[in-house]
Amino acid sequence: MPKPPPRYNPRHVTAAGSPSSRVKKPIGIKDLLGRSAPLQQAIARQADRGTFWRGFFAARLAPDLAGQITQIVERDGALSVYAASAAWSARLRFALAEHWPAAQQAAPGLKRWSVRVQPAAASTGAPT
Repeated sequence: MPKPPPRYNPRHVTAAGSPSSRVKKPIGIKDLLGRSAPLQQAIARQADRGTFWRGFFAARLAPDLAGQITQIVERDGALSVYAASAAWSARLRFALAEHWPAAQQAAPGLKRWSVRVQPAAASTGAPT
């Protein structure tokens, strides 16, 4: 079994002017916010698409059914619609199947859709 390295070794002490002993400049808030710009833009685009789809379905669905949509996400050619409960999710599946051709005309890149359950409290972050 090898011996442990000595705790004090003057050969491994760095000189005062060496690059490894320099203190790095702290990163400013402006620099940190500048790096997150693409992420903020992606979030804004997603919010805009959600608003578009909300209006699209509000114009085509019954008001009680459109009111049960908690969130709409469009990503990678898929449209995910979230309903407030399993019962509303089942009704929404049938309604979206009728309006799918119009949705594909509105966004030609869509290839598939799904309806999922997400209670309204979960989408707002409120405790259930």
